[in-house]
Amino acid sequence: MDAAVKLIRQNGFGGLRTVEVADLAGVSRGALMHHFPSKHELVVAVLTYVNEITFTQSTRRAQSARHDGGDPIDSIIKDAQDFFFGDYFFIELAIGMSDESTRRLKRETQQFARQTRFSIEATWLDTLISSGIPEQLARDVLALTLSVVRGFSVRMLIENDPEHFSRLLAVWRKIVRQHIEDSIPKQSRKRP
Repeated sequence: MDAAVKLIRQNGFGGLRTVEVADLAGVSRGALMHHFPSKHELVVAVLTYVNEITFTQSTRRAQSARHDGGDPIDSIIKDAQDFFFGDYFFIELAIGMSDESTRRLKRETQQFARQTRFSIEATWLDTLISSGIPEQLARDVLALTLSVVRGFSVRMLIENDPEHFSRLLAVWRKIVRQHIEDSIPKQSRKRP
C-alpha cells in the first residue's frame, strides 16, 4: 500500500504502473497481481487504506482534544494540515480530477472518501460543541477552518510557501477565536 501511495503521489493516477509498485514494494509482479488482479482494484484498496488511516488519526486527535482541555481550534487546524497538505488528499484529488475513463473508479472511491471526511468532521463538531461552543457557531467555525486549510493546500500547487501559510493560519486562529468570543456570552462559556 505504501509503495502505491508513494507512486500515485509522485506520478499521478495516470502514471501509476503496477510493475513499479511491485518493484518498490519488493514483491514479485505475480504476488502483487495475486492480491490486486487489476490496477483498478489496487487503487480502490489504496484509497480504502488511506481513508482508514486518516479516520483513525483524526478520530484519535479529536478525542484527545476533547479530553485534554486544549484549544480545539489548534487541533482542528493541525489535523486538517496533516490531511490536506499530505499525500492522501492529493491522491484523492488526482483521482477525483481524472478523466472520464476512470468514472467507475471515481464513483466507487468518492463514496467512502466522503463518508470518511464527513465522519471526521462530525467528530470535530462534537469536540467543538463539548468545549462549550453552540452548535451552529461550531458548524460555521469548523466549515470555515477546514475551507481555509484546504484552500492553502490547493494553493501549494502554484505557490509552495509553508512559512507564509503558517503565518496566515496564525492570523486565522486569532480571527476565529475572536469571533467565538464575540458570539458567546461570557456566562455561557465553559473555557476562557
